[in-house]
Amino acid sequence: MAKKRFTYDDAYDEDEELLLDRKAKRKRERELERQRQEAEQAPQHPADETMVRVVAACQANQWREAAVICLTAMERFRQEGQPEMAESISAAFQKIDRSLRRQMIAAFVRESETLLSHKE
Repeated sequence: MAKKRFTYDDAYDEDEELLLDRKAKRKRERELERQRQEAEQAPQHPADETMVRVVAACQANQWREAAVICLTAMERFRQEGQPEMAESISAAFQKIDRSLRRQMIAAFVRESETLLSHKE
């Protein structure tokens, strides 16, 4: 039986990682296929979407929007009978509420300073 000649294309895959033999390449392909199947089968948890929206609002310094998202999510989870999820959103809401209050106080102080500086 003739031995197959080793070529550069046989040694490298799409990611340009060196594969020493066909067995390792097949094992890697099976692992990638298993990961793809797990990603397709894993349903996205509803809290993940909520938290993504909350984080996006917080990063944009939109504390009121983030607080509203948290409050509606907490109510929804309580109605659906998921008290653990409501509790985790509640913990995030407490921090967001503090940031919202801090933002409101800073805006009040800033406006007060400008008002007082115009009267002088």
